[in-house]
Amino acid sequence: MKNYAIALQVAFLILPLSGKATISWGEEWESCFKNGKMPALGYECLSDKKETSEKQLDSLIDKSGQSIKTNFIGAFNGKEDATETYGDVYSTRFLKSQDIWKKYRKEFCLAVASQINKDAYDYQANIDQCEINLNRRHKEEINLLGLPRVVE
Repeated sequence: MKNYAIALQVAFLILPLSGKATISWGEEWESCFKNGKMPALGYECLSDKKETSEKQLDSLIDKSGQSIKTNFIGAFNGKEDATETYGDVYSTRFLKSQDIWKKYRKEFCLAVASQINKDAYDYQANIDQCEINLNRRHKEEINLLGLPRVVE
């Protein structure tokens, strides 16, 4: 039993070191800076990937807002004299929450990047990759709502 306890303690000490991933690191960083590219090209590449990530997220948010309005048509709170539908209220609250989330993302990634000097060459790249990672995960969260797709 004593050997088992020691082995378990050693495993807990080693495991965190084996698969360390940070919020400011990802496949985009890897692809933009691989093969010894000039750093300026890598930073531009990562900035472009962040912009693409933001556009994809914004598109999903817009389509989700439309889907909510289209698919939740009953009177809010079941009142026949309600001036709003479930979709109106849900959509308004959903879109407001997305604006708040974007502010959170910005501040969170600034906090993460503060672990390095603001004057460091890769300060903005750390912010960009952090935002890409958060966008990716946030798209997953939105898809968990299970909203029907909007027919265009």
